[in-house]
Amino acid sequence: MAYAVASTEKLLDPVYQVVGEASWNSWRKTAMLIKHMTWRSLASRYRGSALGFVWTLVNPIMLMFVYTFVFKFIFRMDSTGVPFQVYLMTGILAWNFFSTAAIQASVTLVSGASLVNKSAFPRIVLPVSAVIANAVNYLVALPLLFVFVLVSGVKPTGSILLLPVALLLLITMATGLGTLLAALMPFFMDLQHLIEVLFTMWFFLTPVVYPIKLVPEAWLHLYSLNPMVGITQLVHTVFLGQPLHNHSLVIAVVGSLGIFILGLYVFNRLAIYCTEA
Repeated sequence: MAYAVASTEKLLDPVYQVVGEASWNSWRKTAMLIKHMTWRSLASRYRGSALGFVWTLVNPIMLMFVYTFVFKFIFRMDSTGVPFQVYLMTGILAWNFFSTAAIQASVTLVSGASLVNKSAFPRIVLPVSAVIANAVNYLVALPLLFVFVLVSGVKPTGSILLLPVALLLLITMATGLGTLLAALMPFFMDLQHLIEVLFTMWFFLTPVVYPIKLVPEAWLHLYSLNPMVGITQLVHTVFLGQPLHNHSLVIAVVGSLGIFILGLYVFNRLAIYCTEA
């Protein structure tokens, strides 16, 4: 591990010098650094693995079988007119991308402390590259998801054109939350123990393993304030052709943009002090 970090620092030393220069194209150079870190993360994650990116699907597929058995055959839950396993798979893949990206981004300033200590290193690169690396995994899984949906007898509709919107909202939410948590993590290390629990609670407060029609009417308004509700419904609209819920979608757009702006603001204010925490 120490050798890998040292190798990374040596490799990026010329980049630090370039990015540290005050020039009009500093944003472009930062983007190049994000690209480098993203592909380096992907390469190290699957190096030596026989199946490579296929492992991206193993976890959600296993969860799909378990959830399908429990919710369809034990609780006999209806999935609003589509095969339940398809409903589960589309929601689980989207949720796994969002939660894994946000959680991995949240610890980047702590795990990458040796890189952060480089004064010229733009700290935003670490959480953003973590999110993009997971976005690449999600994109790689999408063709297999499309095949699964078609084999299950679900015909695509014009709603498939909304896929870029759904992907953009997922990335926006993951980036905003990831940068927010990353900025706070060096000061509140207990967050590492709380994040996975909070995401598990959040998962069950989002219509991934059950349709929203099962939520009691009295709680529906409060329930829909969760931005991931609208995003998950949009994902189901994209792949399953289910009705688009405009109210939930507006909340999702406003909520994800709000979290994104808050995350970047807090990160910009606190990340510079992270090495002192």
